Amino acid sequence: MEAKIQSPENSGKIQAKGKYKKGCSGNPNGKPKGARNKSTLAAEVLLEGSLDKICKKVEEEALNGNMQAAKMILERFLPPRKDRCIEIALPPIDTFKDVLNAVGFIVNAVGNGKITPSEGELLAKTVESYSKALEACEFESRLKNLEENLNDRCKHEASEQKTSGGAGKDL
Repeated sequence: MEAKIQSPENSGKIQAKGKYKKGCSGNPNGKPKGARNKSTLAAEVLLEGSLDKICKKVEEEALNGNMQAAKMILERFLPPRKDRCIEIALPPIDTFKDVLNAVGFIVNAVGNGKITPSEGELLAKTVESYSKALEACEFESRLKNLEENLNDRCKHEASEQKTSGGAGKDL
């Protein structure tokens, strides 16, 4: 006996063709904010009466040396720290020489144990990014200066040609 496998109603195979226009669902606003999954709600109802007892039992197990229970409690209530605020007085950075001093300061701070190597790496990347911005700003300033000098030279040459009556230069 072969049982015929039937697709669920919402799979689209049984639904009438063209029920919804392409790109427009039956719920254009989507799932409302705060809507809960049915299975989550059912699990909460099942655990509602015994959740306090379960928590007490896990706590008791952790206190009795069950490391899995202790790990579970710590992971839930004390998640691993991503970043920490560090207090380090980086020297001011205005020139490329200052960038070198700042990187040296960071290396010394890591070497002396004031900050971790990963914190030093992040600080060095921050200094590097600032250095690139400083370089771009300096490049723009130099380019602007060159363009102004070139424009001034062209204007000067044009005015000389007007005053000399357009005559060619002597060889």
